[in-house]
This record gives sequence, C-alpha cells and structure tokens, in this order.
Amino acid sequence: MKLRKSDLDEQQERKLLEIESRGYWLAFWGLLVTLLVELLVMKDLRAIVGEWTLFMGLALYLAISCIRAGIWDRRMDMSRKTCLLASLVGALCAAGFMFGFSYLRFQRPLGALSVGAIIGLIGFGVCYPALRLTARATKKRQDELNAEPDDDFDEEETHTP
Repeated sequence: MKLRKSDLDEQQERKLLEIESRGYWLAFWGLLVTLLVELLVMKDLRAIVGEWTLFMGLALYLAISCIRAGIWDRRMDMSRKTCLLASLVGALCAAGFMFGFSYLRFQRPLGALSVGAIIGLIGFGVCYPALRLTARATKKRQDELNAEPDDDFDEEETHTP
C-alpha cells in the first residue's frame, strides 16, 4: 500500500499533531480511570484483561518511544529528587487505591490499612529503581544523539587527493 503525500501545510500539520496528542492522552487517562473504577466495582477481574493489556501497551509504547528519542519530560528534569517525588506520589496513589479496594471488599479497616501500606512500600520499591533506570537510559540516549560526529571520518575526506 502506498502512503500518499500529505496535503496539509505546516500549520495544519502542527495542529493535527496537537489534536492527535490530546486524543492519545485522553484515551490513556480515560482508560486508566475506567480500569480503576472497574477494579472497584467488578467481582470478576478477568473481565478487564483486554483493557489492562491495551493500557499497558500504550504505556510501554510511550516509555520506549521517549527513551529512544532521548526525551524525559517537558517540565521535569531527570534528577534523583524528581524520581523520588514521582515514586512517592505513585506509591501513595497505589496505597490509597488498595486501601479503598480492600475496605470496600472486606469491610475491615485495619486489614485494608495493612494492605495499603504494603502495596505503597512495594510500589515505591518498584517505581523508584524503574524511574532511575529510565532516567539513566534516557540520559545515555541524549548523549548519543548529541555526540559530535566522528572526526576521523571527516579528516580522511579532506586529505584525500
């Protein structure tokens, strides 16, 4: 199948990219909210395997594409502090969600609090190293993309008679 040349000018192309970007993020966050609500209200969790697979596919695609492009974020840097804060926020969200999930299912506040605390610790323990490794991989890729071309190759071309 041949891909046709775009009939859009640069301004229309940029606008289309903005629309597609907003659509992607709307789908991503909407799918996450839908999954969380379904987890809270559904008894049979096997019913959300398709949505979970799609969500994880979107997340992996975004992460891998950004690392390959050497892009971390528009506003945040790749520091340890940023990774620590993001991990804490993620762990607190996971702990709060699991507390609510456990409490709604079993009506035992102490047990739900224990589950929330354990999930929070596990979430932080997984999220922080994952973010640090991702930041390191992104930094390495940025360095590769910003590296100067090999000078030996240029010298050979200029000295050849």
